[in-house]
Amino acid sequence: MIDRGHLQRLSSSLVMSSFMSMALSGVFSLLEFGISWLWLQVWGQSILIALPIAFSLDMIFGDKLRFLSDKLADKAASARL
Repeated sequence: MIDRGHLQRLSSSLVMSSFMSMALSGVFSLLEFGISWLWLQVWGQSILIALPIAFSLDMIFGDKLRFLSDKLADKAASARL
């Protein structure tokens, strides 16, 4: 049985990497090809390449980056006081 925290981390990584893969590959391929059928084809192929890369990077670096982001937010919040 998978631990709830581990399952939450996996699902969080999958959601974030899916969103970022679709959004960024869509934007950059749109800038390259414009709105066309070719753009849709290239975008679909780009997502298939970007998703496993983004998911792997999130699984490797995600916890460290979230920790760093929390520290920066804490510093910014304490500086405002």
